[in-house]
Amino acid sequence: MRLNSFPTAASQSSPWLSETLATDTSLSSPLMSTTTADVCIVGGGYTGLWTAIELKNRDHSLDVVLLEARVCGSGASGTNAGFLMNLWPKFPALVAHVGRAEAIRIAQATSDAIEHIIAFCSEHHIDAKISRNGWLWTSTTEDQDGAWNDTLDAIADAEGNPLRTVDRDAATELSGQATRGGVLDPTAATLQPAALARGLRRVAIEMGVRVFENTPVTGIDSSDQVSIETIEGKVTSRSAVLAINAWASAIPEIRRRLVLTASDNLVTTPLAEAQLGALGTDGVGTSDSRRLLNYWRSTSNGAALFGKGGVGLGYGHRGASSLYGAAPRPRDLERQFRATFPDLADVPIAATWRAPVEYSINSLPFFVPVSGQPRVFVGSGYSGDGVGPACLGGRILASLALGTDDEWSRSGLTRLPRGWLPPEPIRFVGGQLVRAALTRADNARSSGKQVDLVTAAITKLDPTSWV
Repeated sequence: MRLNSFPTAASQSSPWLSETLATDTSLSSPLMSTTTADVCIVGGGYTGLWTAIELKNRDHSLDVVLLEARVCGSGASGTNAGFLMNLWPKFPALVAHVGRAEAIRIAQATSDAIEHIIAFCSEHHIDAKISRNGWLWTSTTEDQDGAWNDTLDAIADAEGNPLRTVDRDAATELSGQATRGGVLDPTAATLQPAALARGLRRVAIEMGVRVFENTPVTGIDSSDQVSIETIEGKVTSRSAVLAINAWASAIPEIRRRLVLTASDNLVTTPLAEAQLGALGTDGVGTSDSRRLLNYWRSTSNGAALFGKGGVGLGYGHRGASSLYGAAPRPRDLERQFRATFPDLADVPIAATWRAPVEYSINSLPFFVPVSGQPRVFVGSGYSGDGVGPACLGGRILASLALGTDDEWSRSGLTRLPRGWLPPEPIRFVGGQLVRAALTRADNARSSGKQVDLVTAAITKLDPTSWV
């Protein structure tokens, strides 16, 4: 299996990573020789690092090698919005995929992952700027009202369900905007995502994981042992884990189940004390209920972060690399931010960036062996919610890599989503048509207008869903 699409410097484009690397200059050297390992992990983001840490926790004598094409924390782990959440909002999708009992177990495991991440950061002195004031799923226009009703109905009697309805006044206080009510998960948190990733890297190295940065992998073969080729070296191992997020689209059976879209983000300069109230309760992460959602939060230094989902589309297996960089339409993004927060009309924009989001066709992550390579396992499909679930993904992938028969290797997330997407260029052309229709529909509804019949029909072709 050849991997011929690599992360570029643009995958390090977020201010999160720039801020973190300004004080963390301890980059690992690239792999320049041949070596062996018990398990080789490709990818130095959350999934790869949690997998490495889990392996060493289970057996400290394991020789674990981790290869990262750029620096640990580049890619999605350093460019996301920093919402630490569970999978309870996606409960209907979980039930459809794995059944109710397993859905409850998985959702609760991702709630436990939030607790574990917070405790882990405290224990290992990772300053990830964690603020635990919850996540609000809200409505900003009449057409968004009750977007959460199906989820609440599905989880009404599920033990451990943390979601609670809030009225218009409470939602407005939490979000800072004149919202119309919503659902609050008080167990969720916000954090500095790159600081978490770089902290996990430090702990992994302290535990004995051999980390090589600036080491792109070019090919993998498991005809005998697993052989992982890099530009200047090679690793031979008993098993391998591909924790490469959107770049998993290079694998045909994975590509057929992923849509590579993108989110645009901006962050302002720090707000004045009198302006902070415009963002609502400090540290609360908020998402509205548009199909191409808006989301926002305050940061640890008092700036505003605002993002817009579904604004780009990747083509083929090279799509991931094409979707990193500065937001290509910063004025449009800024205009949406100013319209959402008119009280912040004069606050300067400090930075913008775009990052890919790999949506699986059922909105859920999956962890599976690569077809024809039974000792090579891949995790992907987080669908915009990977900060917390990646910790669970690390447990699942560790069990798969070790061949352990346990609750994680038998998890319902160890199967691919049902269904598939058409090949290129049909998928890209069709995706552009659907995305344009979703944008028109969102804009019409936000303006109180009727969505025309043609646009409404095209939006129904969208195979993905945030929930």
